[in-house]
Amino acid sequence: MESQFAALLRRHRTAARLTQDELSAVSGISVQAISTLERGTRRYPQPATVAALADALKLTGDQRAALSAAASRRGKTDRPAPPEPSSAVSPRQLPFASGDFTGRVQELAELSRYLIDSPAVSVTAITGMGGIGKTTLAIHVAHEVAEHFPDGQLYLDLRGFGLGPPLEPLEALTYLLEDLGEVPPADLPTAASRFRTALAERRLVLLLDNAADHEQVRQLLPGAGGCAVVVTSRRSMAGLGCRQYHLGEPPLHESIEMLRRISGRADAPEDECAEVVRQCGGLPLAIRMAGARLASRPSWPVAHLADRLADGRRRLDELQLDDSGVRATLVLSIEQLAGSDDPIDVQAVSMFALLGLAESPDLTAELAAALSDSPEPEAETVLERLVDVHLLTTPTPGRYRLHDLVRVAAREFAEQTLSAEDRLAATTQWITRVRAVVWRASEYAGHGVTRTNWLDEEWLKGADDLPTQDDVLGWLDTERSGLVPTIQRATIDQPALAVQVAVGLNAYYALRRAWLDWLQVNEAVLRLVKGGPDRIAEGLVLHDLGAAHAELDQYQEAVGPLRQAVDAADKSGDGNLQALCLSSLSHVLERTGRTADGIPYAERAREIGLRLGIPPRAAWACLALGMLYLKTGAADAARRHFDEALGLLVEPGLERYRGMIAQNIGVSYREDDQYELAGASLRQSLELYRQAGAAIQQAEVLNELGKLCLAQGRLDEAVTHQSEGLAIAGQYGDWLCEADIRKTLGEVRLLQGRLPEARREWRIALSIREQHNAHGTAELRDLLNLP
Repeated sequence: MESQFAALLRRHRTAARLTQDELSAVSGISVQAISTLERGTRRYPQPATVAALADALKLTGDQRAALSAAASRRGKTDRPAPPEPSSAVSPRQLPFASGDFTGRVQELAELSRYLIDSPAVSVTAITGMGGIGKTTLAIHVAHEVAEHFPDGQLYLDLRGFGLGPPLEPLEALTYLLEDLGEVPPADLPTAASRFRTALAERRLVLLLDNAADHEQVRQLLPGAGGCAVVVTSRRSMAGLGCRQYHLGEPPLHESIEMLRRISGRADAPEDECAEVVRQCGGLPLAIRMAGARLASRPSWPVAHLADRLADGRRRLDELQLDDSGVRATLVLSIEQLAGSDDPIDVQAVSMFALLGLAESPDLTAELAAALSDSPEPEAETVLERLVDVHLLTTPTPGRYRLHDLVRVAAREFAEQTLSAEDRLAATTQWITRVRAVVWRASEYAGHGVTRTNWLDEEWLKGADDLPTQDDVLGWLDTERSGLVPTIQRATIDQPALAVQVAVGLNAYYALRRAWLDWLQVNEAVLRLVKGGPDRIAEGLVLHDLGAAHAELDQYQEAVGPLRQAVDAADKSGDGNLQALCLSSLSHVLERTGRTADGIPYAERAREIGLRLGIPPRAAWACLALGMLYLKTGAADAARRHFDEALGLLVEPGLERYRGMIAQNIGVSYREDDQYELAGASLRQSLELYRQAGAAIQQAEVLNELGKLCLAQGRLDEAVTHQSEGLAIAGQYGDWLCEADIRKTLGEVRLLQGRLPEARREWRIALSIREQHNAHGTAELRDLLNLP
């Protein structure tokens, strides 16, 4: 801890505008001795040295006595007793309140009301990330309430985050006591006691800005009286036991108003301003920097700055003015951690760099543990420390998030502090873990013959801690938001791993009906396999790309990839892959109305499936043929192929596949208005699923039966089927199946003349799909807009 003598000597020298060399020349004390005294290496100089320094600094009687006391080992001198506090000392130390301060209306009102209404000492800590506007808000609040605190306002920058060490509590108390007209004692307990005494009869505002932690502040608080204390810090102040006020980003309209005011462009287009605010992550300091840049460049349109900010590689450069700006502010938080004696703080610095390698907007302890090669509980402890200093937020328990600009800073920090080898090792460890879990999910669903043959069993290692299907799916649900960006990034640094994960994801994405995610991962890896030596990988990626388009009802867009998939499959020589791609292409052609074109592909798929002796593959081809012939009006041919498809799956253990075939047959008949045949097939499918114990599929078929009853006008029966399906979907937690059923149930309620109930079902369905980023939200919004 820095000695009080060192702090006092440095303060008096600085106030006298003397360098150490100049003080040496005036006092006759060597520069080396003065430097040693100011560093605190020598704590108790000789009285003659103290006297020489006091003379040179032209100290008053009280100042000379305080310096002598600080130099005494006993903290006592022959100085006169300190004077009684003078009621005339009424400091007015609040810094200038910025004239371009904008917004924070609610925060100003809440904080002001709390400070004014508190009958005794009130302590409020405003916390938040660097640049969020804590000090600016605190200064405005203090000015707002100043008239209610007639004994003045004290302000002290505790230098918790900045150049140089934070103020020691004794040094801070020395400043505060002198500002109140008190003579500061030489030891901390006495100084704290005298400060509390000085404030006991006063009613003033004390603004302690930029605190390092709660320990720095604890001795600076009044004990009694009517003072209002406002503390600002990037760290949590929970240890003080005071009221914590976490400051977040202001609402968009306030941010736009702030940008316009600072830039001097009151009429700047709202959409362009909103884009600049978005690129600034809503951070007030960044918006201030952006506004200042626009103000100094009157020829720049706001849209031009938005375009420049869109380049993440130079975004922090655009938000920097001289030595101040977003980058400098965030670096201070890292430096404060790095300079700490707490090992968790030091670990947090390393973790911050590693988090810069993550592509996911949402972070988990699992991800942090993989990147840092540490146990998950330890990683979580370090993440929570980053939350404490507001470099991370935690939107929900167990999940963490980097602010957009903090993410950019973390990436820069990773590039500066980690070698290319270390960065690659960390990300490889994570994506290897993802690959293991992805293929474990595929294993539970049944890989399919081609994927089984292509799979390397080594890829499954690393997921043994997830013993059940629910564990695997739960893990993927947690990490889902990061899968697409992780694969997109891996295509650059780990292309082989990127392809392996993408091909394995089909089972999980199909189960969750995450068709857009499926489309994006296959688009990302396509260039890695297109025309390459691994024709099976090329065929699978092209097939999955086309299938994803088809699931999104983008049938025209699906045709091209599926034609290329057939070509890659032919070159691979893998008959099962050929049959898969041919069947999918025939289905897409049928959906685009080109039934005649689709029949030859389905015929060929059927022949390959029969020749290879793979009943499910041949059955799917027969199903496709039946659907094609039904569209051409060849009902007998269609029924013949439907019957053949079901007949291929009579062996025990194939009930689930047979149920899927029967379900698709029923849907085809319903779309062809052959309701009796549709009902028979759907009921057959329901019975087969029950035999197979396939609960969720039962819910899906019950929904299809509800749609059939809806088409026939049997509305009460439709509700019965859909209610049963809802119960099953809810029991097994299949949210997307629930959303599908609620959509149909809403359509039934609409026809029953019960529009409020219909809208209720559609709102729930929309909420579910939005929550899980699922396809079909636009259609539900259209339904909700019905008059």
